[in-house]
Amino acid sequence: MSTELTRKSPVAGFDLLESHALALTQATEIFRERMITWLLSKLLNDGFEGLKANQLTFLGSLDCGANFAAELARTLRISRQAVHKTVRELETAGWLATRPDEKLGNQRIIVFTEEGERMMSRARAHFSELDTLLQREFGEDKLLELQGLLGFDPNKP
Repeated sequence: MSTELTRKSPVAGFDLLESHALALTQATEIFRERMITWLLSKLLNDGFEGLKANQLTFLGSLDCGANFAAELARTLRISRQAVHKTVRELETAGWLATRPDEKLGNQRIIVFTEEGERMMSRARAHFSELDTLLQREFGEDKLLELQGLLGFDPNKP
């Protein structure tokens, strides 16, 4: 596949070029969705009842220490209100807790509960199983090459 004309758009007849970048973007999104679905299934089987894909994605973006709503909103590109709503859901489920920040008394920090840490530990164990499958299928060198490729930033000078 190269960037050569492959077809015309159906309505206006614009040139539609094939693109490695487009194919990679689509493939990584499909891969991501598969991995989330796979991991969600594993964690539900582990007894983490009621866990949803969007919650799993949110939990995966947290650090094991203190997290701040504004920082999470920027990282996840969602509103602070969406962060607070998701945190409340995850607090109700028993996987997250909030508490006052001892240094900045006017802010609250978001932390994992013991059960939330257990879930993240199980998720890491499942990813380790997946690593074994990927290494068996593709080999360590190809996986490292792919990681390098996915680190490409077209905005970097």
